Amino acid sequence: MIIGTVASARDLPVAIRMAQSVKQHMPSSKVVCGVMEASMPSEAFHCPYFDEVILMQDTGAFADMQKFFFQYTVQEAAQACKSLLVKYMYSKYIDDNLILYMDAETLIISPLEELIAISEKHPIILIGQIIDPEALDMDRLLSLRQSGIYHSGFMAFKRHSSTEQFLRWWCRICENSCCYDESSKQFADQDWLDHSHTLFDDVYSLRHPGYFVTAENLMERWNITLTPHSGYCIDGLPLRALRLSGDFLEAAAWIEIENAELYQSLFRKYSKELPSVNDGAAWSYSLFASGEVVSNQTKGLFRRCYYENPNLDNPFLLSNTFFNPDDSSETEDTPSSYPRINKTQPKPFRAAPAKRRRISGRKSKRTRHKSR
Repeated sequence: MIIGTVASARDLPVAIRMAQSVKQHMPSSKVVCGVMEASMPSEAFHCPYFDEVILMQDTGAFADMQKFFFQYTVQEAAQACKSLLVKYMYSKYIDDNLILYMDAETLIISPLEELIAISEKHPIILIGQIIDPEALDMDRLLSLRQSGIYHSGFMAFKRHSSTEQFLRWWCRICENSCCYDESSKQFADQDWLDHSHTLFDDVYSLRHPGYFVTAENLMERWNITLTPHSGYCIDGLPLRALRLSGDFLEAAAWIEIENAELYQSLFRKYSKELPSVNDGAAWSYSLFASGEVVSNQTKGLFRRCYYENPNLDNPFLLSNTFFNPDDSSETEDTPSSYPRINKTQPKPFRAAPAKRRRISGRKSKRTRHKSR
């Protein structure tokens, strides 16, 4: 098995701890860390638990990785880079039949024996946000409409034609569409994964309560107990992996006290064991080369016009002024509101309005009316 994760410099402590837990419980497994920075942090390069560290810009996923990173926030890039890293590992490590992606905050508690067995029959393995029918009520249903049916933080793939189709699709939509939707409070990939079963063959939903316990599903996985051999079980099945995000302790406070104490002790032990790294620097791809912070407005505008400006070789060499209008009073509904640049700039950034797509070959009534 080969396991991959993506991390910025600030996420390296949790990525290193994740890799350490893999080596502790599954020492024969390889761990690959895709680093979302412009240069390799020394902590990643010298980590003994990574079998490979690679800058995501060096994976060769797209022709212009500078443009790819420029459009995204660090959280959006982390979502988008998952597919790129899995595809990279799939292409490079041809002797490994099982490839697993895990978020950097994941902690392995015991060997993933069930996952290995399931992969013998199913090439694509996903984990649902909810796996117990009794836990699904109207409140949780509304939550699922925001968070998505599946969690992209834990996904396994076996070598198979269905996997190859899935990875091509996943990478293609991540190139320019992996953004955070403020209106729906969700990342784009959470919507895409909901369609996995309808788009691809042999997609398996793993319904083991011990896999990938998170703050979001803790109310469903509350029944944690100690085993005689200092292990942990949930509903009588072994605990395999936790995702220990910052809100995990708060979520644990809502379950039975004796169960909460077990989760809380795991979290506190995990926090104490995190290595210290120099994480004070800003994310490489959040700054122009001049040191100016790339505004979210600039990122969003560039993302919407991603394919419209082939003349821009490296947007990080520019500035927010290059992309944004000088007159803030102009509205988004008028062509004059599209970005202008200073006359000294030789090649303006073109922000064309979104193109309408006709589904059928016939013109719409509005189009026919205008053409008279």
